[in-house]
Amino acid sequence: DILRNCSDHMAAITGSQTDRMTRDDGWRLLSIGRHIERLSFLSSALERALDCRSLDGDSGFEAMLALFDSAITFHAQFQRSRDMAALVDLLVIDRDNPRSLSWVAHTLRGRLAKLAGSDPTQLSTLALRVPNPSDWGLAQLCDQAPDLITPDLQDADRMGNHALLKDVLRQCTQSAREVSDAISTTYFTHSGMANRSMGTS
Repeated sequence: DILRNCSDHMAAITGSQTDRMTRDDGWRLLSIGRHIERLSFLSSALERALDCRSLDGDSGFEAMLALFDSAITFHAQFQRSRDMAALVDLLVIDRDNPRSLSWVAHTLRGRLAKLAGSDPTQLSTLALRVPNPSDWGLAQLCDQAPDLITPDLQDADRMGNHALLKDVLRQCTQSAREVSDAISTTYFTHSGMANRSMGTS
């Protein structure tokens, strides 16, 4: 109950930011931070679910939809289906779902470019660190091939499949961390380490 109440209040704060704040650099940094957190958390959660095969069961499948806040949308489009391709389509690729990794990555790239003052036709160096969702294809991400780096077939079966999807998820997680560090260094670090000491004379 406490967490639900807190979530409602945070949603109200976010709504106020979206509706009333001037779209200056301060607003962009708030939005960028939210999208970095979302990209990192959701991509790592989906990767772990694939690794432990929790999506094979009804409860794990529904839990992932709830985590992405997409359960109602999924069931409206796919009824009671538990198809992996439908899950990947909605949670990873769908550009109309604000919780999908594609929407988050695309929006984050745009926010970073705007923050850097890049030309509208070009992305900034920082924005290019975020994976490009246009490179993702549903058929490839749903490929059942096991990880090629797996040493033997027994381990391959134990670790699961969807090697390309896992690779994309790892890229999303890693890029979110790198972008977060780069923003801290660029916009919030005003001094560096100096190899100097002060002594008494």
